[in-house]
Formats: sequence, structure tokens, C-alpha cells
Amino acid sequence: MKKILLIIVYTIVSLVIILGGLVLWLTITDYRPDLITSAEMTNQGQSPRTSESLTIINWNLGYGGLGENMDFFMDGGTGVRAPEAEYLTNWQGIETFIRKNTADVYFFQEMDRKSTRSYKNDQYEITAELLAGYNRTFAPNYKVKYIPSPTIVGTQYGSVLSGLALFSRFPFSQSLRYSLPGNYKWPKSVFFLDRCLLVSTATVSGGKEVVFINAHLSAYDKGGFLKKDQLKFLKDLAEKEYGDGKYVIIGGDWNSYMPGTDGATFKSEEKAPDFYQPLPPDWQMEGWTWGADRSTPTNRSLAAPYKAGETFTTVIDGFLLSPNLELKSINTIDLNFKHTDHNPLRLEVSFR
Repeated sequence: MKKILLIIVYTIVSLVIILGGLVLWLTITDYRPDLITSAEMTNQGQSPRTSESLTIINWNLGYGGLGENMDFFMDGGTGVRAPEAEYLTNWQGIETFIRKNTADVYFFQEMDRKSTRSYKNDQYEITAELLAGYNRTFAPNYKVKYIPSPTIVGTQYGSVLSGLALFSRFPFSQSLRYSLPGNYKWPKSVFFLDRCLLVSTATVSGGKEVVFINAHLSAYDKGGFLKKDQLKFLKDLAEKEYGDGKYVIIGGDWNSYMPGTDGATFKSEEKAPDFYQPLPPDWQMEGWTWGADRSTPTNRSLAAPYKAGETFTTVIDGFLLSPNLELKSINTIDLNFKHTDHNPLRLEVSFR
């Protein structure tokens, strides 16, 4: 009996030492970007084409690891990362969609670059080959040396390098990464994303300056306390750019119900998880136009593999347009969450 107790004690002490060492190592190596940094940017030197409208596709890719068969431990499931064969099938589906659906600009979230969860594939460079000739820019928002699985043993989440990307027919004159306020407290912070905005400026038809803001706001934010600070920062920045006479397009994964939707918009057996929240009622931008398709869900719960009618679905992805832009159309393309936990959106806007 004494021997068994000693083994248990030694095991517990060893685990505490290992986990403590891991937290210390991650704290030392923690990614701490400045408030504003230059984003990675590659221009192809194309001349802007003449057009009075723009088409934009927005898609949270879920790093190709959150297809229809996947659940995820952070959402109440048990899955850590998809098997490699499943990941490759998902990514092939993502590639096929991008190849078949052309746009002037692409907004991507959760695009991995040599992460364990996506089997070290550099999705940014792979996409650059698919969209040959497009100008591109990237900003990291998840950069962690190692994330253990919740069970400590078994499949590991591993290292992560992921972020936001923009691909554009129009050359960028500038592309900046803005760190967002609102982060978890230590030690939780060393395991989570460093949220940011990818803010890229391009000159389009007739010398018009357009500011594209790619956003991915905090998830798992019960009560919306982190997002409140992030939304204020986003509003102040966007209104400043508009005030300087520019056209501003905000797009991405807001991790909040889009206006006109809520947890009951689409019927399902699963109840709405409590970390899904509406935008604050006092968060408004006068004269700005929302581009959100309320007829088709953009996101699903990852508590279990996807089953239509059973899995909770909602609308948390969309666009917000400055008053000098006119919304022509917005459509969510229903892929039934086959390759990722988000459906892509297609927007068309024109200049006023």
C-alpha cells in the first residue's frame, strides 16, 4: 500500500514539475508583438484594373482541421486534431473551392503556416500558388511553441503558427498588424491567440484608396468582456481611416451574432453554447452598412461531428462597410461545413 501511495505521489509531483516547466518555457518564449508592426507583404506589381465594384470572399479556413467529422475539445468535444488523411481531404476541398470561386480580394482567417495540427503545411504559400499573380499579406495571431492535449497523453496539439491573410488583385501600398486589446490573464494567455487586425491599404479604380481590415475577434469569451475592448479599438481605427477619406471594408469572423440573428435563427437539437454572444447594443457605427447573409449559417458548433438539424449553427461571419460604399450583394455559400466549421461568404460592393 505504501509503495502504491509513493508511486501516486511521485506521479503527481512529476506532472506538476512538467507542467510548471512547460508554462515557464512558454512564458519565456511567449509571442509579444508591438501594438503596430509591418505585416509580411508580397506585391506582384500588377496595375489596378478599372472597375466600379469589388468582389470579396471571406472564409475562416479552420486550418483545414475542422471538417464535418471533427469535434474539438475547446467546444465541449474530445477531438484534438484531425487525422492526417482527413486533414488532407479537407484542404483539397478548400483548394478546389478557391480555384473555382474567383474574387478581387480574399479574406482568410485561421490560415496555418507549419503548425502541428495541419501537419506542417504552409497554407499561405500553397494558396499563393493557387492565386498566382495576386498580391498577398499575412499577420500572425497564434504563435505558440507547444500546446499539450487536455488529457496530457495521446494526440498532442503541438506547435502553432497561424494567422490572418489577404490576397488581392490590387497591390498594397501598406499592410500593418494591429494588436488588439483584451487578453486572458497569465498563465492562460500563453496558450491562447494574440488577437489582431490585418489592416491593408490598396489603390483601386480611379485612384481610390481602400482599407481592408481582416478581423478575427475573441472566441470562448463568455460575457463578451474581451470583445468589448476589441470592438472599441476596431471602431476607432475604422472611423479614423474613413475620416481620412478612404473606403473601409471590415470583414472576418466576429465571434458574435451578426445583427438580425441570434442563437435561435436556425433550428437545431443542440442548444446555443453560452460563449456565443450578440454585439453590444451600444456598439454602432452610424451610416455604416452590415454585409451579412441571415438566410444561411456561417458557423457550427464543434461539440460533436456535424449533423444537419442536430448541430447548432449560426451567423458570426460578415462585413461592415463605410458610408461611401454601397452593398450590392452578400451571399453565404453553403458547403454544409464539409471542410471547415465555417461557410465562405461572397460580397459585392460598389463605390458611391
